[in-house]
Amino acid sequence: MILANKIINLRKKCAWSQEELAEKMNVSRQSISKWESGQSVPDLDKILKLCQIFGVSTDYLLKDEMEEFEVAVDVYEPANVKHVSAEEAHTFMEMKKKSAVRIGIGVVLCILSPTVLFFMLGISTMGHVKETLAVAIGLGALMLMVLVAVVLFIYDCSMMSDYEWVLKEEFTLNYGVSGIVEDRMKKQKPMLVMTRAIGVGLCIVAAMVLVITSILSSKAIAVMAALDVLLLLVAIAVYLFIRWGNECGSYLQLLQRGDYAPDMKKNMEKHELVGGIYWCTATAIYLGISFLTNRWDITWIIWPVVALLYGGIACIINYSERKKAD
Repeated sequence: MILANKIINLRKKCAWSQEELAEKMNVSRQSISKWESGQSVPDLDKILKLCQIFGVSTDYLLKDEMEEFEVAVDVYEPANVKHVSAEEAHTFMEMKKKSAVRIGIGVVLCILSPTVLFFMLGISTMGHVKETLAVAIGLGALMLMVLVAVVLFIYDCSMMSDYEWVLKEEFTLNYGVSGIVEDRMKKQKPMLVMTRAIGVGLCIVAAMVLVITSILSSKAIAVMAALDVLLLLVAIAVYLFIRWGNECGSYLQLLQRGDYAPDMKKNMEKHELVGGIYWCTATAIYLGISFLTNRWDITWIIWPVVALLYGGIACIINYSERKKAD
């Protein structure tokens, strides 16, 4: 067993996070991460301090192999811990990339579902199509697009079901895998930052298009066209957020950092239950208010509001679980 794996095993035996070990060693968490991924090796002073903290000999840490009794005494690793190879990590990241595309397209279809209805209503105001026919065509297109989106969501769930262990189970990355994932995440970071900036810019432009159109023209068809443009720009922005945000999330899931840290996985089932009820309720409220008021130009504001509220709910769940653990 190499030094990196020994540090991981000893840290887990003590039930410490990388941050906690870094604090005891008076180093950064990144240093601990590099030691455990094999990207760097601690110097002699740090080796001695590790031995002191873990209560092991320098021979134990430095020898590539160790005696059988040393394994039994010094290192304990639960038998059910999954070891993730580089190939498995690569497959997971590729699957998450494809999943992000499917989810992104599904969400885009949901956002764009009212656009045909707006377009047909705009045409009906000019007398080219009867209003009843326009509504029928618009609602038909809306339901069809939502149906396709639901099929995509269900298909994605079935495709990703084999990887639920990443979110729910305890696992450890084989030697060198952590470095591969971190390197890939580092390379993708500029793209993530750029797409976020573009997405925010598109949302701002979308709102400006609707406001300017409403000021310059009072014609219904112009307002309807502006609504379609607004939804299109918002859909593109949301797709960018999902596409690159989910890919970045896959790296954090493998590295088990942030919201995907081992101690946070205990809250996953509760998040899934609350999230499922919450988002289904939010969707029902959005559709109900939109159809009753026929103010699709305003009701879209529900989505950023419910997203912010869910962030608060997630924080409350995490806080309550930490209090229980304490």
